[in-house]
Amino acid sequence: MSRKAGVRVSALATALAIVLAMAATAIAAAGVAPTLLAPNGKHVAPGHIRLVVGVPLKAASHGVFITIANKRKLDKYGHLKECGINRCDFVGPKHWKGNKYSYVATFNYPGYWAVTPGKYYWQAHYYTVGDTAVYWSGIGSFVVK
Repeated sequence: MSRKAGVRVSALATALAIVLAMAATAIAAAGVAPTLLAPNGKHVAPGHIRLVVGVPLKAASHGVFITIANKRKLDKYGHLKECGINRCDFVGPKHWKGNKYSYVATFNYPGYWAVTPGKYYWQAHYYTVGDTAVYWSGIGSFVVK
């Protein structure tokens, strides 16, 4: 094998190793991301709406959070942006059943997202016990009728 061919084979092997490492990282991250369970993609009646998130790993105490927004604005990291109290919210659901965490909207003042008709976007993230990583879900939506 010539020296030129050896360099090409080495470069190709390095590129393949990098691609495989990136794919393995993406697959591993997808297995620990939280899942938006309910009411994802559904229409719900105004009132005490229950948001349910599946968390595959043991979450830290008070380590699960949900962002709710009436606009699909993203921050520089591609996460749903908090927008203050104007039909938006940032809440900490409580452990519910198994690996599920639940938040029930308890407020009903005018303008609050749970009683104001419209389309809302939501995203969950959590921290695990003894870990510094943050795991994010995709962005889902639901409609308050």
